Amino acid sequence: MIVSLEWLNEFVDLSGISEEEIAHALTMSGLEVEETEKITAKFSNIKTARILEIKDHPNSDHLHLVTVFNGETNKEVVCGAQNIKPNQIIPYASVGSKVLDRKTGEQFELKPVKIRGIESEGMLCSADELGVSDIYKQEEDGILILQNFFPDIEVGKDLKEVFGIHDDVAFHTAPTANRGDQMSVIGIARELSAIFNREMKKAKVITEANTPDFKFEVEIKDEDTCKYYSIAVLKDLKTADSPQWMKRRLESAGVRSINNIVDITNYVMLEYGQPLHAFDLNKLDNYLCVRRAQPGETVTTLDGNEHKLVKDVVVNATKDHAVGLAGVMGGANSEIDETTTDIALESAYFTPKTNRRSSRAAGVRTEACARFERGVDIENVRPSLMRAVELLKEYAGAKFIGMTAAGDDILDEIIITLRFNQMKRILGIDVPQAKCIEILENLGFELCGKNEIAARFRVPSYRQNDVTREIDLIEEIARIYGYDKIEPTLPSKTVSPVITDETRLTNELNKLFVARGFYEIMTSSLVGDGIYKWAGVSYDPEKALKVANPQSEDYTMLRQSLIPSILNVVKRNFDNGQKDLWLYEIGKTYFIEQPATNTDSGVKETRVLAGAMTGNVASSKWSCEGNSVDFYDVKGVVENILQILKLDSRIQYRPLKDVPYYHPGKAAEVVLLGKTPQRLAVFGELHPDVINNCRLSQDVYLFEIYFEDIMKLMNFSTPKFKELPVYPAVSRDMAFIIRDDVPHQDIVRVIKKASSHLFQKTDLFDVYKGEHIKDGYKSVAYRIYLQDLNATLTDERVEEEMKKIKNAIKAEWSDSKFRE
Repeated sequence: MIVSLEWLNEFVDLSGISEEEIAHALTMSGLEVEETEKITAKFSNIKTARILEIKDHPNSDHLHLVTVFNGETNKEVVCGAQNIKPNQIIPYASVGSKVLDRKTGEQFELKPVKIRGIESEGMLCSADELGVSDIYKQEEDGILILQNFFPDIEVGKDLKEVFGIHDDVAFHTAPTANRGDQMSVIGIARELSAIFNREMKKAKVITEANTPDFKFEVEIKDEDTCKYYSIAVLKDLKTADSPQWMKRRLESAGVRSINNIVDITNYVMLEYGQPLHAFDLNKLDNYLCVRRAQPGETVTTLDGNEHKLVKDVVVNATKDHAVGLAGVMGGANSEIDETTTDIALESAYFTPKTNRRSSRAAGVRTEACARFERGVDIENVRPSLMRAVELLKEYAGAKFIGMTAAGDDILDEIIITLRFNQMKRILGIDVPQAKCIEILENLGFELCGKNEIAARFRVPSYRQNDVTREIDLIEEIARIYGYDKIEPTLPSKTVSPVITDETRLTNELNKLFVARGFYEIMTSSLVGDGIYKWAGVSYDPEKALKVANPQSEDYTMLRQSLIPSILNVVKRNFDNGQKDLWLYEIGKTYFIEQPATNTDSGVKETRVLAGAMTGNVASSKWSCEGNSVDFYDVKGVVENILQILKLDSRIQYRPLKDVPYYHPGKAAEVVLLGKTPQRLAVFGELHPDVINNCRLSQDVYLFEIYFEDIMKLMNFSTPKFKELPVYPAVSRDMAFIIRDDVPHQDIVRVIKKASSHLFQKTDLFDVYKGEHIKDGYKSVAYRIYLQDLNATLTDERVEEEMKKIKNAIKAEWSDSKFRE
């Protein structure tokens, strides 16, 4: 938003305050001033002069010798323009004046010069050479004929005075996304009124009565898209140039002048912050509505682009067809042109959310969008419309026929209580109560009542989008009072950081995985239906949390599994030649558990640890060949993690059969033993069908550890020191033949159950199938570690313990046979 100091002064007296002070004050209050631009004439020392005589140049067939009177003396100028005549009053630049080079646009100073042997005492100026061609337009090229624009102009006048050009300053501001009120001259003036405690001049309230000839109907088809929609009908307009003062103000705001009708709508938008749009009345059949676009509907906008609309786009429409993108850009089929005399002028409140969707879906961004997206003042919609009506009557000769509206432009009251002690606690300083009230009243907040403890304020309509709580009032006071006046203070008490169990476990897991050579990845929580199908992973559509306005089909919902995203990372690395990958991610999955309420979103967020392993365990070297990752590598990772987390003593490994993207014969689940077994993790080889579908060139192994279930089992208390054992441990080996389908985990379970307190651990160190072992059986060898912490073990006690273990194995599997 660009606003000039002259325009601001129309609403608040800023005399005596430098532009540097204004820019600093606005920035410190939260409205960043990105640039301060000096606005001045692009020429200097130019006067009005009358042409007395025109003669042909003796040494040229196209140049003239022109005698002019500048109010003091006659001057002879060499000129080649063809549109000049005696008695015309034109801009005259004497030697030493500064004008613009028509080719480069750069300013230069006139020097004495001879043209074809005759000295020229200055030059006659065109609009381009004065930098005013956008404001003063004439049909013929050449010298600017001032009588065309100023019929009563006098000779010898300074051209700046004639044009009404005064030195000014333009502030280039950057309003934040929640401050639609700062997208107007009045809004910025209001801020300055509060900052410098200067009286704010209120805009004039304009009313007009409808005439008996007024016939126009408006309708809002969907109240979620538009809360208030008004139309004013004006007739007998005369399209012409805008007045010079309006052109200058628009130019200072970076807006190009078009004609009086378009310029007035832009002028009111800049002044009031309310976008307006003018339709050709004769193209509407006395009816307009606001509705959502119909399937397959198209609109060609004023920029000449045709848009095929989707349901998210909101349109203005007659009874038959759409005539514009509501709140974004008008349609070519209802635009005003040089033949237009009757218009329907629109002023409305389009809701920020739907306007943003319309703009994005149509791929169109305008100044109107920038205001509607931030939220305009609904109670300002009608006054803005009537301000435009007033200007159109004055500068376009319009006749007001009537105004109609649909919807309600009165908001419910928001009253907020400000506790003075709370404000002091938050800011750390004691702002006087009278000063607090003065600041808020200057910003437009109405005092509803006060006592020594608190005050109650009614929020003005233009701030209801962003001021809803007591803390918002405190922020308003702080930024106007001045953040630089708030002295840094030490906290009133020491706050010790608290590390949650979740953070502690996350940190521990990160250290463990990095130590094992894994790379942590972070993938997007947004996924699409396509990546699920690609990865062979199913999801529950009814529990999927869908994105209301997705950027693309790849980001339509929040994920229910990390696996598709991880496989996508694997695929991308494969495609770039990197095939030795150990990756992991700790992220959230999302499921809708119940309908949303005012206090509960109804969405269950679950943290999961998942990863992938593929390629070589270690890179091939001259001394050894790299071994490919296999099932036991990924099992070792999961097992090691659970062991370090001290969960390995209560778990059991079982074949995994209910997760379709794992290989049915090379996958397992980790189950916590108990009355109701609980799955803690799954791991294994990726299913061959998925590998083929994803076009992966080698086997990939996955693991998923249910983070939150593990966290509930963790004991985060500080470990207690245990003295090292004084008495040595003893190990014994035993080997036996057992059925091939008996899992290692079951054997360990039986060994532990049969053992006494002497048992410490057991390791499987050999598995054999082949000669002397019949089909369907295997030979396994275990090393048993025993230790008594209070005495040295004797052979008798060790043998007794081993006998109990062997008897238990024999009792569990009667066909087992021990080997000597």
